Amino acid sequence: MTKVTNLTLPLYPGMPVGNVWAWDAPFRQESIVTLEDNGVRIDALSLHSETGTRLMMAATIDDNAPSIGQIDLHKFVNRDAVVIDIPKGAEEEIMPEDIDQFVVDDPDYKEGDIVLIRTGWGNGRRYEKMGDDYAIRTPHFSEAGSLRLTEVMKAKGSDTVAIDVAYVGSCGWKHMKKEWVDLPKWQRPPYPSETAKIYLKNYTKDKSWPDWAASWPLHAHGYIIAALCNLDQITRKRVKLTALPLFARDCIGAPVTVVAIED
Repeated sequence: MTKVTNLTLPLYPGMPVGNVWAWDAPFRQESIVTLEDNGVRIDALSLHSETGTRLMMAATIDDNAPSIGQIDLHKFVNRDAVVIDIPKGAEEEIMPEDIDQFVVDDPDYKEGDIVLIRTGWGNGRRYEKMGDDYAIRTPHFSEAGSLRLTEVMKAKGSDTVAIDVAYVGSCGWKHMKKEWVDLPKWQRPPYPSETAKIYLKNYTKDKSWPDWAASWPLHAHGYIIAALCNLDQITRKRVKLTALPLFARDCIGAPVTVVAIED
């Protein structure tokens, strides 16, 4: 019997992932016409490229890397994935020793697998209970942990890591966390506010690269599928994973719908 598990964060106004950093344009949903007034309901939706569960690619940091419209989507259909548990709590980092302990010697990790990391952060609809803290206090990779996983994936011929943390690495620890996220909400109106635009104009590469240093090795190597949920509902060590992004042709990444299939 086939079991299909939806690993995708729902999109809804006020959702935490895509709602806290200065470049976040929060998910919005507004009725254009209504059943009561017009006899039909149609909604206007707005979001940015890293809202919710998302596919991130090298194009984030490389102008010459392919956009969503240039990648072969077959590479994300019915892919073999190995589930690897690396338990982590709020603000904890995935370190090189975690990769060595849980990934390197995993007997179920086969050549070319998607590495599906289960920290536990995406379980139990925690994103609804914690609000913005779900994104701000997420477990994440250390820079060294990210580099170590990249080395292991290269050796194994793996091009994709999928994980249930809200953000992959560093979380603006040096600049954006203190200069933006830690401010009262009324002092940090979301993009496209003038306040956010002014902040981002001054958030140059010398700030952004150390702030998110743990993300770049995995971006440069291949593909990242982040902010998964419900991984605790997977019962087997190996699954088939399908992850289809919103086909925003020229985008450098996009929200993605992800399902795990157990036979």
